[in-house]
Amino acid sequence: MTQRFWNSNFVEPKRSFRFLLELIPNNTPEGIASYYVRTAGVPKFQMDGQGEVKYVQHTFKYPGRITWQPISVTLLDPATPDAAGIMMNILRESGYEKPATVASSQRSISKVGANNAMGTVFLRQIDANGMTHSEWTLWNPFLISVDFGQHGYDSDDLVEYSLEIDYDYATYKTYNSETTVHPEVSH
Repeated sequence: MTQRFWNSNFVEPKRSFRFLLELIPNNTPEGIASYYVRTAGVPKFQMDGQGEVKYVQHTFKYPGRITWQPISVTLLDPATPDAAGIMMNILRESGYEKPATVASSQRSISKVGANNAMGTVFLRQIDANGMTHSEWTLWNPFLISVDFGQHGYDSDDLVEYSLEIDYDYATYKTYNSETTVHPEVSH
């Protein structure tokens, strides 16, 4: 008979609310604390450019290239550390300058600058005891959009920011109960 997780006291499924997003930009004394992150998308990929070879009456299909899709993150705006200030610092460290002079108007954001400003992003799935079960690492991440929320006199809601983070690729790592690392699966 097949063992099912609901029949066992030793197996527990992953829960969507048990996660930590580590976003600590380089050249920033403080990052965004994990408890300010409200939602975080999990990495996903899409295969583009599949090929076909037709041979007599058969068609053979071949996989194409993998393209990793951006993730969306929603976070609460704390007063300290100031999330808006951190996002603007990432933009500035990426190479963006307001066009105040001829020299500053000729500079632009670079991949190296954007990746260095962002640092490395980790998305960790945790268990009921707070131990890391698995971990996604986003390689060469950079911000592609930031929505600083909205204000209104008719609401007492907390201010939320929405981020879109793009990256070159992601890796996935799992841990067992003693938190030893299993071989990394690179995607």
